[in-house]
Amino acid sequence: VSGAPSSVRVMRTLTVCNFTTVDGRYEDDDHDIASFFAHQHPDYRGADSFDHYTTSLLRESDTLLLSGRRSALGNLSYWAGVADAPDATDIRREFAARFAEVEKVVVSDTITEEDLAPYPNTRTVPVAGAAEEVRRLKAGDGGGILVLLGRVLWNHLMGQGLVDELHLVTFPLIAGSGVPLFDARPPVALKLLETRAWPESGNVLMRWRVDAV
Repeated sequence: VSGAPSSVRVMRTLTVCNFTTVDGRYEDDDHDIASFFAHQHPDYRGADSFDHYTTSLLRESDTLLLSGRRSALGNLSYWAGVADAPDATDIRREFAARFAEVEKVVVSDTITEEDLAPYPNTRTVPVAGAAEEVRRLKAGDGGGILVLLGRVLWNHLMGQGLVDELHLVTFPLIAGSGVPLFDARPPVALKLLETRAWPESGNVLMRWRVDAV
């Protein structure tokens, strides 16, 4: 019937946002990023454009996916402590508050309920069930689903056709070595949606739509 409301259900969007160096590295050989900043240009020190961008993404999301014992527990612990950190910036306090509010799904086979007890709105799913759980989340109600960092997880989800957008923020840093952003070439094609630059930090965003091939 002309003019009748559509019954087509719009699925939730899964967005990946990741920092990367100019040479495409995710972290150094010790699984840290601190060494990347040894040669950061002095004009960019203290800039927080990446904090503002990731906070804007989190505002639009109702579910945050975390993965890996070290990474997930480290993030949960860090952001839980920001509210009481005297040197925390306003934007990091906002991120921490939203981080506490949203549903957090941790993909891990080793994290226990006891590990997660201090952190509200947090639950685990096994690694083998990650793709199935994401399909269920995408088909349900709610706002966006967001992956910040989590390289191994989003590489897997991209291979399963579950990532809708990939936001890569290139920092003006050269790693020289370290962990590459991608494990292999996923079966996807990228359509450029947006570019953006932040002169105060030297960061450059490339926002891609991820289409299956």
